[in-house]
Amino acid sequence: MKFMGKKLPKNTLTCPCCGRDRAVDAVECDGCGARQVGPPLAKPDVVLPKLGPALSALAIAVLVVLVYLAVWVFSNDSKVGRVLMVSVLGEGTKFTRSLLAADPRLPLYRIFSYDAIRYAFYLSLGLIPLSLAGIWLARRARRLATSDPASYGGAKMARASMVLSSLWLMLLTTAVALNVPGAIERSKIRRRAATRAAMYNLHQQAIQKYFNEFGSYPEELTQLSRVNIDGGPWLDYWDQPFLYRPDVEMASGGNSVSLANYRLVSAGADGRYGTSDDLIMVDGLILDAPVEDDMPVSVKGRNQAGEK
Repeated sequence: MKFMGKKLPKNTLTCPCCGRDRAVDAVECDGCGARQVGPPLAKPDVVLPKLGPALSALAIAVLVVLVYLAVWVFSNDSKVGRVLMVSVLGEGTKFTRSLLAADPRLPLYRIFSYDAIRYAFYLSLGLIPLSLAGIWLARRARRLATSDPASYGGAKMARASMVLSSLWLMLLTTAVALNVPGAIERSKIRRRAATRAAMYNLHQQAIQKYFNEFGSYPEELTQLSRVNIDGGPWLDYWDQPFLYRPDVEMASGGNSVSLANYRLVSAGADGRYGTSDDLIMVDGLILDAPVEDDMPVSVKGRNQAGEK
């Protein structure tokens, strides 16, 4: 007899009221006073094997499938679900005709080549660990059923759960491998787009406002305080300060100068000015990165010093 993992002597049993051990032949419990109403129950003739470990492994595998299918079918305005309804029911029912009237391109929607892989990638962070847990539970259930078949059953269920969890793990890791390069590229695009937005905002809300009021661009960004604009620091997405340089034009007659043009530069992801990933704005328009000779001398000297 066992209680809480401990072997008890055969002449004792556990009191169902307080949990303390007492003698089998005792009429009442010494701890709580509960009286015995009859002899201990005899062991059953047939003991069914436990299925808990195998069912736990199967539940994990099924949960992974259901979570993925629910997200895949009902996300993106339930477009996948509507496509499946049209495919299964056909176009002859009133319901599917209403779906097609709202979106005639539903039959052309590439649900398997786009949404299926995309949502597998999005859910991989949670479903991959869950699939690994399912594999571990399935191996444990199979080991228990093999080593102690009288106490544990569900060996076939454990094998099926392991196959299902392993299959999902393979599919999810494949989706991650296919989407990682694209995700990195999309992240780069978002960062450059955020920097472009910051540059356009600086031009429209500050630099152009200064030009409209004083007739020329500021010599440096700190002068924007003259039009009640914070003088900085003005930073790009990578927390690097923008390089600002006004261009000087001689007025007619050569007697005066005016700052009629300017250049605003973001160093880009590498943090170095004068390289191919720079973002260049000239008079409010973002251009392609110029060659290094087109950069200010002070910037080229700074880069060369950093390379040394």
